[in-house]
Amino acid sequence: MKKTWKLYGAVMAAVLFAALQSAGCTQKQNAGAETAYSETEDSSQTETAANQPNPMVPVADENAFEPLGIHMVLPAQAEDPAFFILNGEVAEIQFTADGVSYSFRASNTAEDFAGIFERFTDHVLETSYESGDMSAAAKIRTTESGGRLASWNWDETNYTLYTAAQISDEAITAFVQELLELTCSQ
Repeated sequence: MKKTWKLYGAVMAAVLFAALQSAGCTQKQNAGAETAYSETEDSSQTETAANQPNPMVPVADENAFEPLGIHMVLPAQAEDPAFFILNGEVAEIQFTADGVSYSFRASNTAEDFAGIFERFTDHVLETSYESGDMSAAAKIRTTESGGRLASWNWDETNYTLYTAAQISDEAITAFVQELLELTCSQ
């Protein structure tokens, strides 16, 4: 009986050893296949991306928005502005003011163009601007991460202002009020 168990043990050890070696080889082969697939996938994605036009076209300044029927004016404290037209219908100015980064967008045709994919809290602020018989009201929403998104419209143009920064209610309200006056007074 001892010989049987020894023989059984030796056979099991050999089978286990063979299985482990086979699994190791398979893993190495699969790892190589995954690497090859990833490299192929990455190069095709790069090639596809290279063939796609960038929807964000840099432009010289806010005057480039006028053919779109969009009027945008930056506040005096705006620094390092970069101007873009997205998909031929959304005007965007990225800038900093008082150390805070902002994305200021406008469109006459796009419906949801803010580009914010966060959840919002129930905290909503409002501010308004009146000029003669016209008025505009801005709603300022707060994201769960503490950022702010303001939105308003004047005539046919819809505007948004976004910052990921956590700034006070007073600061964002005053800044949006200033942008309302600049965009709506023209």
